[in-house]
Formats: sequence, structure tokens, C-alpha cells
Amino acid sequence: MILVAPGRLISPLTAVTTLVALEALRVAGTVSGASVAGALTVGAVAALGGPLVWWLGSRAALPAGLAAAAVARLVVQVPGAQVPLVVAVAAGLALGAVLLVARRSAPGPVARAVALGVGADVALRLPLSGLDPVWRGGVPGWAVALLSAAALGVAAEYLRRHPVPAPDEPVGDAGLALLGPALALYGVLLGSPAVLAARAGLSWDMAGLWITAGTALAVLALTRPLPAVERWVSPAVATAAVAVLLLAPSWPAAPAVLLAVAALPLLLRRTLALPLPAPLASPLAGPALAGAGAGLGHALVALPSASRVAFSSWAALVALLVVAGIGCAAIAGTGPARVAPAALPGAFRSVVLAALLLALPPLAGALRAVPEPLPTDTAGGMYRLMTWNIHYAVDRDGRLDPEAVLDVIRDSGAHVVVLQEVPRGRAAAGGLDLRTWLERRLDVTAVWSPAGDRASGNLLLTGLPVTAADTGVLPGERSHAVVDLRLTDGETARVVTAHTGPDTAQHEPLLRALDGDPHAVLAGDLNSEPDSPEVAALLAAGLHSAQDGADGLADRDTAVGPPRRVDWILGGQGVAFGDVRLTGTEASDHLPLTATVYLD
Repeated sequence: MILVAPGRLISPLTAVTTLVALEALRVAGTVSGASVAGALTVGAVAALGGPLVWWLGSRAALPAGLAAAAVARLVVQVPGAQVPLVVAVAAGLALGAVLLVARRSAPGPVARAVALGVGADVALRLPLSGLDPVWRGGVPGWAVALLSAAALGVAAEYLRRHPVPAPDEPVGDAGLALLGPALALYGVLLGSPAVLAARAGLSWDMAGLWITAGTALAVLALTRPLPAVERWVSPAVATAAVAVLLLAPSWPAAPAVLLAVAALPLLLRRTLALPLPAPLASPLAGPALAGAGAGLGHALVALPSASRVAFSSWAALVALLVVAGIGCAAIAGTGPARVAPAALPGAFRSVVLAALLLALPPLAGALRAVPEPLPTDTAGGMYRLMTWNIHYAVDRDGRLDPEAVLDVIRDSGAHVVVLQEVPRGRAAAGGLDLRTWLERRLDVTAVWSPAGDRASGNLLLTGLPVTAADTGVLPGERSHAVVDLRLTDGETARVVTAHTGPDTAQHEPLLRALDGDPHAVLAGDLNSEPDSPEVAALLAAGLHSAQDGADGLADRDTAVGPPRRVDWILGGQGVAFGDVRLTGTEASDHLPLTATVYLD
């Protein structure tokens, strides 16, 4: 007995596979970084849908692809399996599953389901402070993995017994190829609360609210008939909104994301109808080219954003060109793509679901852990300081592990913690907003100085009273922070922190920020070794090194890949250092440097 018409499963299944694919693609980007090999693997595996459709037939290929994606989802949840090849294959299978499901539906329902999948992805990560369930691990991570795999597996078995008939208005293979870069736009930019929070100065929950509001608007628009002029308006709105987000990082970024998230599904509804040219549209070549195009199109957007200079001019230009290209395809499309789309069925259910997603961000705080404070007792004119380049919270095995960063901070006993390479929406860190993540676990004041990309930067955390704080830019799109702290006995301590290159021009503003204060301390990753002219200039200005004054540490490297000594704690003439330590940890390719600072 057929309990549910197979065709009615396709829309919710498209949303589920979209959610799973977005997660898998983020994990692959984190583990593989800007690896071209990883991107090619994703594209090659996604292209396997072509031979699968040719060999098994379009109806039988779908359950096989869903079953493979279900198994891959469970495998990736195992920590030992989170290696580049495995996660790239899993991402390719997940992307291929999205394409296989979409082939059994029509363009309009697919576009709406993708929008709902993006909204569900954001809502799922909000209580986890941006961590994907793969990285969250534990009971929550495994619960999501089991539920996702079960949904895919049950659907695969049901559709194996009850195949889905071909839709009256099929999705075109050229349109499916464009779905890859569209998912990349969602994954690394439009569907990332961390990117929006960093660029617009919003809280994590408020950023999620703007994105889910855009999802709700998209679903509402897709459930109503739209005028023919929408074919021109939607591409213009989407392109202009992405341009504002990338080029004007301030409060306009929030409405820009809302408009882009609302407009992109309208573009997909038209582009998904586009077929491949006749010579390429064979039963084998068509699906294979769609899969390869989707995988490589995703990489076109994701790779520049996963590089060491996230959202550089190059990455921003690529993202803008891609959304403009999708818009041009929507305008220039032939056949069904040029017809004014009618309202989609199932409007009530879709709008209710979108409204539920919209209600989740304000409720996300209910699952947060109670924050634990850093030490605050600085009696006797002393405080403990730690500096650490955390490498975007990605450990030496390539796993995103903010918990390991938090453990090192807590174990240090530091009153003041300065961190470099702190991610806020970087694709190479799974879209994590580590500033928000740490603030929610530590009862601290956070001072953030973003780098030029605004997706990473320096972070100072302290439980001590902050009497003054300032941030500034350095040459080369670097930044620094200057913070004045009040100690228990009333003394004022100035801490200057930065992540610089081996460039004296970048160090000169730091010396000005120290302002000749004998009690000031400069701490950070200066990318300069002891015999460099940059360090010589700092020492000549009257600073002295905590590490050089400690027995047995002067010859120790602070970075391990490659080995070099580039992290520094430097104090003025009125500062003495004690209990200087380098902590061994696999949580980063740098070692934390910690010292007790005594004010004479």
C-alpha cells in the first residue's frame, strides 16, 4: 500500500538533501581548505550521477544516490574519517543527491525547497553558535547525523519500491549545473550568519534572523504569481544586493543579505529550466555534465573564499560575477524560463514552515551553555597574559575544533588573552564565528579588530575592567587593538595586540600605540624572528622580550609549520615577566605563549 504519493516526497526531500549538501560542502572546505584536488574530487563524484542515471535509469538512480549520501553522512561524523579524500567524496555524493532529487521535480518546487533547505541549515546551526553538527560531535552531532541519514535512507527505500514519475516540467541539466555555484553563494556568503554579523556589526542571532527573513520572503514570493517584469527585477536586485554586502560592509549589509536571499530562489526557478545544448543532452552526458558543472561551479565561488585571504578583492569579484551570471542566465533563458511563472501549489504549508524557521533565531539562546569567567584577581600589580595564533581554530589534523581552543584558554589561567587568525565566517573555518562562540562560553569583554577581509582578525578577551579600547588599521590590510585595563589595586595596564607581517611599516603604528608607557605590553604574532630588523627596531625602542628572559625558552620556536619563532610578548621598562611558558598543543600550528606581567 502506498502511504504517500512518491511525487509528494520530492519537495521535502530536496530541502533535506540541500541541508545535508551545504553541511558536507562546508566540512570539505574546512578540511581541504583551498585545495584544487578536493574541489576536483567533489566535481568528479557529483558527475557520477550521469553514469548512474544511464546505467540504472532515472527512476532507480535516485534511491541509489540517496542511499550513498546517507552512508557518507554517517561516515563523515566519525572523527577519524574527517580527512580530505573522505569528506570530498561525501560532499560530492551529497551534491549529487541534490541533483538527482531535483531531476524528479519541476524548477519552481526545487527553487522553493532549496530556499527552505538554506533556512533550515541556518536555523539548525544557530543553537550550535555556527558549528556544523560534524564539528559539534557528541550527542547533538550524532543525533543530527542519524536523523539526516535515516531521512535519506528511508526515502531511498520508499522510492525504490515506489518510483517517482517524470515531471511534466522537467529540470534542465544546464540549470542543475548552475545550482552548484548558487549553493556556494549560500554556503560561504548569503547563508552565513557569521559573515553578516562581522560585516554589519550584528549579533549572531540577529544575523540569523535577517537570513531566515529573506528565506520567508522567497518562499512567499514563490507561492504567488509574479508579473513578467520580475524576470528583469530579480537579477538586478540579487546582483545589487551582493555588491552592497561585499563592497559596503556596514549596516546596509543586513538588508542586502535579506534581498539577495529572497531574490536568488526566483532566479533559480528560471535557470533550473535551462537545458544543455542538443549535442550534449544525451542520457549519459547530460547528467554527468550537470554534476561536474555543479561541483566545479561550487568550487569557483568557494575556493577563493577558502584561501588565506578570505573575501579578498578576487573572492568578492568572483562572487559578484557568479550572481550576475546566474541573473543573466535567468533573463536570457529560452522556453519555460521566459514564461511568467504561476503560483506554486502547497502555498500554505510552505509559508507556515518558513514562518517557523523565522521564529527559531530568537529562541536559539535557550540551548546555550552558562559562561565561565576568566580570572579577575590581579592584586599586587600583576596579571597573566597569553598570546596565540589559533589558525582559525583548525587543528593540525585539519579538523575544526574550537573546544580545544577553549580548553587551552581556560587552562592558561590568563587574565588577558589575545588571539590572532580568529575566524568570523571564513569558509576555511566552516563559517564559524569564533568571537561569538567564545563570548558565549566565557564571561568576558571582547575587543575585536578585524583584518581587511572582515572575516578574520585579532581578538582580546578579558574579565578585567576595560577603561579604554581602540582599534586601527595597519598597512597590508592588517589591524591592531589598544586596550587599557584596570587591575585590582587600581593600576592601569595597556595591552597592544596585532598580527603583522615582517614589515617595519606595520610595527611603527604599534610603537605609537604604546605611547612610551613603561607599563605597556605588546603581544601577538609579528611574523618576525629574533634576528630580524623588525624585532631589532622594537628592542631599540626600549621593549624587552618575555621569552628571551626565561630560562630554556630563548631557542624555542613558537610555530611548528614550518618551525620558527614569530610570536612575542614584549614589555616596557616598567614591566617584569615571570612564569613564561610555551604550551604544547595540537589545536593550532602555533603554540600559546603565556607570561605573568608584573608592573614595577
